[in-house]
Amino acid sequence: MFLPKYQVVAILIATTFFIEPLAAAPFAYISNQLGNSVSIIDAASGKVVDTIGVQGKPAGVAVAPAGDRVYISTPEANGFAVLDTKKRAIVAEVPVSEGALGIAVGADGKHVYVADWYNNKVDVVDADSFKIIKTIAVGQSPSGLIVSPDNRWLYVANRLSNSVSKIDLSTLTVTKTTFVGTHPFGLTIDGRGERIYVANVKSDDVTVLEARRLLLIATVKVSTLPYATALAVNDSRLLVTNQDDGSVSVIDTETLKEMAVIEVGSKPEGINTHPDDRHVYVANWFDNTVSVIDAKVLRVIDTIKTGQGSRAFGQFFGK
Repeated sequence: MFLPKYQVVAILIATTFFIEPLAAAPFAYISNQLGNSVSIIDAASGKVVDTIGVQGKPAGVAVAPAGDRVYISTPEANGFAVLDTKKRAIVAEVPVSEGALGIAVGADGKHVYVADWYNNKVDVVDADSFKIIKTIAVGQSPSGLIVSPDNRWLYVANRLSNSVSKIDLSTLTVTKTTFVGTHPFGLTIDGRGERIYVANVKSDDVTVLEARRLLLIATVKVSTLPYATALAVNDSRLLVTNQDDGSVSVIDTETLKEMAVIEVGSKPEGINTHPDDRHVYVANWFDNTVSVIDAKVLRVIDTIKTGQGSRAFGQFFGK
């Protein structure tokens, strides 16, 4: 059966109208520690579309795999807050410990992991009941956390122990701890779960580890006070925030050499990659902004005003 032209056009317009919301751009959730808030950035427009109050000096961020929740560590509230992304509201405040800082969520969304900076442990929290189901002793001052893509392992950067611990998520026990550089803080893992990249704040370098055996592959020198790391462009480029230089180092992950240094805002801290795998967002603590880097052409293409003391430590991109 053939339809008149105007009916075809009407159907196409209606179809476009209903499909468009499904193709909406992802959002970045930026914790503003000094402002006690989270800025929600619409990545399509490059604008802050909402700001949510979060008490307790929000720092770490972890977005649930389904994109329906954001977990935000609140060190001065001794736990974390739960942000409902549809309601754009805090729906729970979960007490955990006085040193809550680094935070991550499992690839299946069932558990939230919270690093306790003061008490040298990681708390495992059920994502439904918000009850602590296990406490795991690790090194001194655990900070960054990252879960392997297959959801089998949790890696923990122990800042004052100068080490990284590997936790088996089936038994919730530490299977190995290895030394890295001085004062490791942020870390990331590649998409195959084969390599871990650790930013060492005091030795001004990045430790590259083989994830399976937690063995050293290389140490790459960067600029001053490297804080956190993110991969982009099919894991071919590692971007590292350098706090004291107001810059981001770019490392070629094949040669393990620094290939560029990009100027961003003052005191860059949190860093995470857009789901398009090309654009990398950097939270600038002193400038109250987020810099957007095009990881292919290696330059800043946008700067977005956020809140006071933007930190965004962790995986802050959602759907």
